[in-house]
Amino acid sequence: CGMVDGDSSAAITITGWEGPGEVDKFLLAFDEFFGEYYPNVEQILNTGVNWGDYWTTLPAQLAGGAEIDMAWMHDTRNDTFAANGWALNLDSYLEACPIPGWPEKFVKSQVDAFNYQGSQYAIPYDLAPGGLYVNLDIFEEAGLEPPGEHTSFEEFTELAIALTQDNDDDGDTDVWGISNLVSVGRGAGGAYWIIKSFGGDLFNEENTASVMNSAETTAALQWMADLLWDSGAHPTAENIAASGFTTEFLFANGNVAMHYALNDAASRMWELVGDSFNWTVVPTPTGPAGRYNFIGGSAFSIPTSAAHPDLSYELIRFTLANPDHICRTAAMGAALTSQSDFHDCAAPDDAPYADAYHEVFSVIGARDGVHPPYHSKYLEWESSVWVANMDLLWTGEERDAAVAVERAHEQTNALLGG
Repeated sequence: CGMVDGDSSAAITITGWEGPGEVDKFLLAFDEFFGEYYPNVEQILNTGVNWGDYWTTLPAQLAGGAEIDMAWMHDTRNDTFAANGWALNLDSYLEACPIPGWPEKFVKSQVDAFNYQGSQYAIPYDLAPGGLYVNLDIFEEAGLEPPGEHTSFEEFTELAIALTQDNDDDGDTDVWGISNLVSVGRGAGGAYWIIKSFGGDLFNEENTASVMNSAETTAALQWMADLLWDSGAHPTAENIAASGFTTEFLFANGNVAMHYALNDAASRMWELVGDSFNWTVVPTPTGPAGRYNFIGGSAFSIPTSAAHPDLSYELIRFTLANPDHICRTAAMGAALTSQSDFHDCAAPDDAPYADAYHEVFSVIGARDGVHPPYHSKYLEWESSVWVANMDLLWTGEERDAAVAVERAHEQTNALLGG
């Protein structure tokens, strides 16, 4: 764009949560950008910051005026940063020096996720849809077919129960039908697609009051709790701790028939499972209110306190829109880029799951993706209201979703003033 003198000898400060291995795909692009256009610019990298620490320290740094030039942003945090004046409004940059393909070639849900009150505050670099990783051998042994796009929640529940096994009759479950749909401490995004599938929601259209206490939202959350405490088709936090594994490893070890995870788990599963059993990915079920898919994503933002915002924008533009390296970025990160034209790059051609991956994540997931209605108080609400109340269901301290939902409903209205 020519916004900055090519002889500039500035030092640009970049911070983010992705560390070694994850961040390399972007560092290659950064090095190419500065090597070609601004060889005298020094990169000061503060990447690999612990996720929890990142969201504690970054707001404090920005509120104090720290000169951070570029920062990783997450869809759950965008509105909070924009509302607090920590993230720069990028509209003028997008008008003066448009990103090629913006916004028509970017997945709409991701563009919208980083738009606050009609303005763009970050440029998305990926999308992360959810899907089901299924052990085909377990299905075959049970004489059952894996679920598909049009499988109902009732049918899915029946499958999960039928696949749950106590192989040695010792009273302990050896194979669970489903894992990772429910997790202690997880934010509302993990349940929102289920809530929408049942016809429920969290807030009114203005995000000023709760609508959580509807029969539909309550039914969705009760369905999740029942997988743990009624049918036992889903491992509890205690089960997982006792196994000594994460749910991802439980699936890889053959102890789970269906494992819910995001698209980027595919490359890890390929490595973990090896030739131990046959597996693939399939879509999540369809609810009585239609089909909704979890979708999340991350982006690059420019803090308002940046010393070199023009340089940061040019770097973001080069990194996310240069076709010479977008496919490389996708392949290295086993990720779906925010530009749909490069979705075929995420799964290696020789991967046995490649075709299913494309259909489940880049076609169905992108088409049906939905994220919670984020707002400026969302972060505070999620930790103080959602997690505090829903964890009572996930730990079994409360078994009746209506009780947890009503408490969360009242606390939400107190927070939002509804």
